[in-house]
Amino acid sequence: MRLASSPVRSLVGAAIGTLLALSSMSARADFQSDITVKLIAPGGVQGDPTPIGVSQVVTTANLATGIVSPLFGGSGDVSNYLADNEHVFFSGDSIRVRSYSGTDAFTTGYVGLGGEHARYEFDDLSIAGKTITGFTVYAFDNFLTSGYSGLASPLASDLVNLIDPHTVSLDLDNILFNDRGTGSSFAHADFRIDLITQDSGGNGGGNSAPEPATLALLAIAALGARAARRHA
Repeated sequence: MRLASSPVRSLVGAAIGTLLALSSMSARADFQSDITVKLIAPGGVQGDPTPIGVSQVVTTANLATGIVSPLFGGSGDVSNYLADNEHVFFSGDSIRVRSYSGTDAFTTGYVGLGGEHARYEFDDLSIAGKTITGFTVYAFDNFLTSGYSGLASPLASDLVNLIDPHTVSLDLDNILFNDRGTGSSFAHADFRIDLITQDSGGNGGGNSAPEPATLALLAIAALGARAARRHA
C-alpha cells in the first residue's frame, strides 16, 4: 500500500512516534507501595539455634536506597542482621540483594529447619496495573545480566520462589559462595530478581482496557485503511 497524501503520511508518522514513546514508557514499571522485607531463619544461625523472624518496611520514598547495613547508616530489625556492605533495594520492577558469606565455609550462616529454608521474603509487592506472574533471576556482580558470578551453587533460579502475586522469597541457607581468592569474609554474590508481569483485568470481565501502545497501533491501522479507501 502506498500513501500518496502527505497529510496522511504525517498522521501515520505521528502515530508511530506516539507508539514508540508509549512503548518506551511502558517498558518499565515501578513499585507503587511500601514493601515489607522479612528475614526468616527457623534454625537461627550457625552456633546459635535461636529462630530468627524479623521484618522491616521499605517505604516508597526509600525504595532505591532500601535496607543497608549499619556501616552505611541503615537501622532496623532486618538491617541489624546484615553484614558490612550487604544491602537490599528495589529498582524499577526488580529486587536486588547483595549477600556476603557469614562463615569460613562460604555460606551465609543462616540455618533452615524441618524442611523450611532460611530466607528473605519480600511482601506487599505491587506494580500499578500489573499482576506479578513470575521472575527472571541473575547472580552476576553489580546486578548485571552477564559476567562473573559470586554464586558457586545452586543455580540462582533454584533460590527464588514466587509465593503469591505479592510475595517473592530468596533462600539463604543453601547458598554457596565462590572463593574469590581473598578469604570467606570477602565472598559475596549479587542477586537481581526481575519480576515478570501481565496486565491486570480492569472491568470485572477478565479483560483489561487497551494499553496506550495498543491504542496507537489501532490508530495506525485506522489511518492506513482510510488512506487505502481514498487512493484505491
